[in-house]
Amino acid sequence: MKLFLLLFFTSCLAFVQTLKINISGIRNSSGTIRLAFYNTSESFDKEKPMLIKIEPKTKVATGALSISYTGLKPGVYGIAILDDENSNQKMDYGLILPKEGFGFSDYYHTGMSRPKFESFDFIFKNENKTIEIKLRYL
Repeated sequence: MKLFLLLFFTSCLAFVQTLKINISGIRNSSGTIRLAFYNTSESFDKEKPMLIKIEPKTKVATGALSISYTGLKPGVYGIAILDDENSNQKMDYGLILPKEGFGFSDYYHTGMSRPKFESFDFIFKNENKTIEIKLRYL
């Protein structure tokens, strides 16, 4: 019986997919990185993420940070990141432009308006996946 349970749990672990997120262009180590996971364009347009993860910037090295998550179900996702330098869980603005950095999954946004969800969405299947996010500061 113990052998059966061991084999069962080992086989379950073999099917756990990992989403690795490599973030680059981080300008300092103060505050946190706020990751908002969206699964539809409607949720992104309404700023209602399905999942929010907040990561400390204590492991930032040379402007980069790698984070891995397991347990995400297969599906369509898009990740928007905020470099929340003062940890107030929102984007801070100057007169008009953001004062903090932002980025999107596998997409470097160069425009002045919000991107479309379809520009940064991806399909997460039953396999390990790596996403690259380069932060932008205005």
